[in-house]
Amino acid sequence: MNESYLNVNRSFNLDKSLGKVTTNDCLENQNISFLIEEKHQRRMQAKLHVEYFRRWRLYRFLSALFGSLAIIPAIISYEMSFAENRTHDQCEVNTENQTFLRMIILLMSLTGILLQFPFKYYYYKWMKLYPLTFEELPPSYKPTCLEIIEMMRKRTIFEYFKEHSTYLVTILFLIFPYPGMYTKIHFSQQFKYKQYTLCYYLEEIFYFVMFLRVFYLVFSAFSYGQFQNPLAYRICESYRINVTNMYSVKCYACMYPKKVLFFVFLIPGIVVFGIGTRIFERTIKFNGMNFDSLENSMWCIVVTMMTVGYGDTIPASNLARGVICLSIFWGGIILSLTFVYFGSILKLDQRETSAFRAILATKESGYLICDKVLEKLAREGKLKGWRAFRYKIMLYLEGNKRRISQDTIRYRKSANFARHLENIDNVADSVKLKLKKLLREV
Repeated sequence: MNESYLNVNRSFNLDKSLGKVTTNDCLENQNISFLIEEKHQRRMQAKLHVEYFRRWRLYRFLSALFGSLAIIPAIISYEMSFAENRTHDQCEVNTENQTFLRMIILLMSLTGILLQFPFKYYYYKWMKLYPLTFEELPPSYKPTCLEIIEMMRKRTIFEYFKEHSTYLVTILFLIFPYPGMYTKIHFSQQFKYKQYTLCYYLEEIFYFVMFLRVFYLVFSAFSYGQFQNPLAYRICESYRINVTNMYSVKCYACMYPKKVLFFVFLIPGIVVFGIGTRIFERTIKFNGMNFDSLENSMWCIVVTMMTVGYGDTIPASNLARGVICLSIFWGGIILSLTFVYFGSILKLDQRETSAFRAILATKESGYLICDKVLEKLAREGKLKGWRAFRYKIMLYLEGNKRRISQDTIRYRKSANFARHLENIDNVADSVKLKLKKLLREV
């Protein structure tokens, strides 16, 4: 009976232990499956994050592109509507084929505005997934809880239009010559003690404002490139840098200062402000200037931006003078970039600075060695003729004042230290090779 009891008890304990083992295995399997599923979800979220990033960049660029393409039919409409017999006080306009062209302007501008909605939609969806990508960062680089809440919260309508200056973009895209719009406006203008009345159409002012869309297009183009991709965002996040288009402009200006200066600031500024000056000055003939020529208008902008002001082309209307004021501010930016560019050209880089210091240190050391050699030869009486006479004159004029400067001493110390490090590196390499040979033999 005791043996049977022991057998039953032993079997019961064995079943109980097996149950514990199977229970632990089930828990481990559940944990592993949960981790695998969580990892899979994070991968899917990372893919969605990249996809949303591509979409909101694309829609913002398309919005700026359609808004800027509306300038092309606007140019055709303006040139076709301008009458040859128009003067500064008599507004005459040709209305043939204007409705069709202005309808194209309307459709393109509204398309640019409508594309702002998917841009903001995908941007905020991308922003909500953005904190989920911080798991791979060290704790010191992770954002705070308040920053994460700010990223993931729902925006109000006011914030929706405020962020990324959406309201300014919408207003800019709503300013254009509307179909059937022929509104005359008059300005009283004094020039050389005479009073004049200048006549414009309101759509001409809107036509000039449309050219400001070019700057928005250029600004949106900086959403692409090596400084606006997921890798750049991750690196900037580790350095606590907010990645914006302005950050990309700074980076490209640092890498390609000449190209950014010419193709981002100088050429667009000359074209836009030159066209504005021509629009407001081409009907004015009483001042003896020919602003009907686009070349003269651009020349006026160039000399104004460069703060030269020859005085050969001077605008008379207040609207054109306003354009000149804008070009002055824009020229200040261009001049500052020009000074930075030429300053960077004349600045030595790290290797050039090292070579420069080495040349000066070697030259100074060579002069000192020559002086010591001449001094020794003079004491021994071995200097004769012209060399002895020149040494006496040099000693009388300069004396024995030649010393090694502190810069040369620091350079020599750093050079010796670098040479010692190089020797240590060579010794370490040779020891490493010998150890490898010993290991192979063993």
